[in-house]
Amino acid sequence: MTDKRPADTVADKGSPDSGKDNGSGNEEVRLVKVERQKWIERRGGDDGYSVSVNESKQSQINSRKAWYRCQLGRAFWALGRVKEALEHFEKACELMPHEPYYRLELAEVYMALNRFEEAIEQLEQTILWAPYDDYYHIRLAAAYLQVGRLDDAIATVEKAVKLDPRNASYHCLLGLLYLMRGDKDRAAFHLKFRWQLDQYDLSFLKRFQKLCGNVFRLPPIH
Repeated sequence: MTDKRPADTVADKGSPDSGKDNGSGNEEVRLVKVERQKWIERRGGDDGYSVSVNESKQSQINSRKAWYRCQLGRAFWALGRVKEALEHFEKACELMPHEPYYRLELAEVYMALNRFEEAIEQLEQTILWAPYDDYYHIRLAAAYLQVGRLDDAIATVEKAVKLDPRNASYHCLLGLLYLMRGDKDRAAFHLKFRWQLDQYDLSFLKRFQKLCGNVFRLPPIH
């Protein structure tokens, strides 16, 4: 662990001129404060000195702050105070811009405010950072349907099916989307998985329908 010292100080364990043999395999370490909350680690060896910036402390601080912001956002969301929730989720994303979960929460608020394009932008970015999480694909597909982008929704659910090919719910959803487009042959291929792979989870479709509003109509299932 890097030893943190007050600003404008240097912690040296040996120096290039200390007389130690740098080629012996015993590396020398110098920690130098170069600016607020950034520390340089220097390691000497046969190839000279390499430099890397250690920002782990600031990252940990931002992570904690983002988590608290997210909790506040969820609390305001539960109270129905959507605008306050939006403020905190946006701040969480600002503090931890590469955390997919915070982006998902922010997208949910945008959807509630009918700011669908902004929600789609957040979800598309989330998938770039978490391409193997099938749920993010399903959530993005619902957002696409909100703005009438059926083909994009189908393509996104197809990716979810590839990520989890034995998920009967995903196959059934994809089949229903193909029916919406009028492609009965492809619809039939995917709808049969309801029975071949697993008993269909009706609650999944109901949740998806809720995300899509009146755009996605659930047919009677017996």
